[in-house]
Amino acid sequence: MPDHKSKVLDQGAVDTALHVDRPGPMPGAAPVTDSVTQILSAGPVGSKLNIAVLGDGFAAADQDAYNLKVQQLLIDGVFGHDYFYEDNQAFNIFRVNLISNASGVSTRVYDEHGTHDNPKDDTIVSTTMKDTALKYIFSGSWAHCWLEGTADTAALVQAALNKWVPDYDLVVILLNDPRYGGCGGGGFQVVPLGIGWEVLAHEFGHGTGGLADEYCTSNVYSGGEPGAVNVTINTNRNTLKWRNFVNPSTPIPTGTGQCSGYTAGAKPAGWSDSQDVGLFEGGGANGRGMYRPVINCRMNGNSPEFCPICYTTLKNKMHPYTGRTFLKCYAGDFNGDGKSDLLMHNGNSIMICRSNGAQLDVVFSAVERVPGSWQFKPNDRFYIGDFNGDGKDEVAVFNGSDWGMEYLGLLADDGKNGLKLIARYDNTMPNWDFKKDDQFFVADFNGDGKKDLIVFNGTNWSMPYLGMLQCSGTGFSLVRRYDGNFAGWQMTAGDKFYVGDFDGDGKQDLYVFNGDNWSIPYLAMHRSTGNAYTMVKRYDANLAGWNMTKGDKFYPGDFNGDGKTDLYVFNGENWSIAYLAMMASNGAAVSMTRRYDGNAPGWQMRKNDQHYVAEISGDNKADLFVYNATDWGKEYLGTMISDGANLACAWKEDWVGEWNLGSVDRFIPCNFEGAAGKRDLFVHNQNWFGMIKATPTLTLQKLYYKYIHNYRYGRNW
Repeated sequence: MPDHKSKVLDQGAVDTALHVDRPGPMPGAAPVTDSVTQILSAGPVGSKLNIAVLGDGFAAADQDAYNLKVQQLLIDGVFGHDYFYEDNQAFNIFRVNLISNASGVSTRVYDEHGTHDNPKDDTIVSTTMKDTALKYIFSGSWAHCWLEGTADTAALVQAALNKWVPDYDLVVILLNDPRYGGCGGGGFQVVPLGIGWEVLAHEFGHGTGGLADEYCTSNVYSGGEPGAVNVTINTNRNTLKWRNFVNPSTPIPTGTGQCSGYTAGAKPAGWSDSQDVGLFEGGGANGRGMYRPVINCRMNGNSPEFCPICYTTLKNKMHPYTGRTFLKCYAGDFNGDGKSDLLMHNGNSIMICRSNGAQLDVVFSAVERVPGSWQFKPNDRFYIGDFNGDGKDEVAVFNGSDWGMEYLGLLADDGKNGLKLIARYDNTMPNWDFKKDDQFFVADFNGDGKKDLIVFNGTNWSMPYLGMLQCSGTGFSLVRRYDGNFAGWQMTAGDKFYVGDFDGDGKQDLYVFNGDNWSIPYLAMHRSTGNAYTMVKRYDANLAGWNMTKGDKFYPGDFNGDGKTDLYVFNGENWSIAYLAMMASNGAAVSMTRRYDGNAPGWQMRKNDQHYVAEISGDNKADLFVYNATDWGKEYLGTMISDGANLACAWKEDWVGEWNLGSVDRFIPCNFEGAAGKRDLFVHNQNWFGMIKATPTLTLQKLYYKYIHNYRYGRNW
């Protein structure tokens, strides 16, 4: 951590505000003594950037107004929009309530003698002092950085920081004065009430990204190459700092002259002044001689989003603080448009990225908790399904290890592209006590169009238990519990459950397999009656022309399109060659449709083949994605397309477009295109995320590194 005691207030940078937001009600009683409250909790102070917010000129009666303004500017403003919203997991925010004896800050009036940008000839007309916690004086004079401190101010600020937020990295000081203005530098921002959140976001660009101003004055720059990434004197396209973001068709320079716009011909159709990159004269508070990357970035006009250069710099610098990876990803259609979106979980945060059919865009970012309240933890387990029948996927989430008790929650659409908690069960629900090793399976077992949960625990009790948790759309209730025995099946810890409607009646049934706990393997078919299960068939050791062994892997899917869930069965471990079987269900039993010994047409099977059920060809028949990263010198990703009785296979070797297949890759069948079937894949590992289409052949649609963002041109690697 930096030596915070060496920091001093630097009032060298000046910004003007754009508008004043309108506050809403703020709950809670105002504090009557100095105090600190953490209002954004992303993680331990040593692993995050810590923002301290202090107030000056707020008397005891003003504390509610102060709290509201901090919420409005920081949480709803800066961290409620674009870049800082996405990366809120990198920051802790501490609100310090300092009680001033007087309401409002001290003020000073200057006679500027007609030269508002030159302080040398200014004289003080009057000073009105007030007894405030930090003794700031607001003047509203641009030449004097809008405000100034007294001889005591720096020591008072440092003392408050040392006491309340000793591990601070950035400081915001809010003055109780209604006017516009602000002064900052060295990680400090001092602002009155009249500024908008955009001004703070601009200043955080300085403090967190080391970004330079991109606005102009009458100054003409004549120095060397500036160190900041977003300003330059270089006009050579081939050596330009941000050349990878410049479209080859964009002229360089793109704009010349005093504080230039687009002067190199006509501006192209669809051009974005904040996101299309070129080279424009004027920047770093200079009108000529220095260049900026876009016409108007947040580092220029405050209101636009950060340009690609500034955004990428912030993302790269904050990435170690967010701690985010692509390891925990889930697919779900969270807005009901027929396209699979992405939910990412990292530690105490989640993000939702919306698919438009060709790319993903961040639409929701929540750190620590969502309203309701569910507090995210590293060992949360997510289960995606339409639990309320509204055509949009909800999220059931379970945590059995990060707290002193177990929790089950149901998160639903909050109407703003995000999620809120609508039901939570703490440790228990009627007739079911949660335990850390509970396993959950999403299944609409009563056929009402709302997904339910099956919960199984074979480990934490003296006997195994299975429960049917019916969802009403707003919560869960236990409709049936099986203790030890499950409809003619003696449960053991090694039971494996597979969901599917094997009789086609609209209620999802269960296949149950155990190859570990008995002298022979067993497979059972359990039909759902809506509130219970009955066994319709049990297979002992042999399954319709298939000799079961402990290494059998089952993949339920309707491969013949008759509305009944069949089984793919694979074994690559227990025999001299690998086997894959297609077992068709007639509602009461399964029968062998086809068995592949060693090879399927177009695919040479090996022991470490991994299979994923999909629906690639759009004909309502369940197909397979297949992947092997172990048994060959190169990795292979393939498709196995069912015609109802046979499989036809195709594959890609080592690369799918720019995606280099590897042993760490994980795959999620999905439908990000919104076309018929489930013919796409999300592929992900720690730092990379890809969108792969299977039709007409395996093709990489989009590739992301470290984070989800779509550049107008170029990318972040």
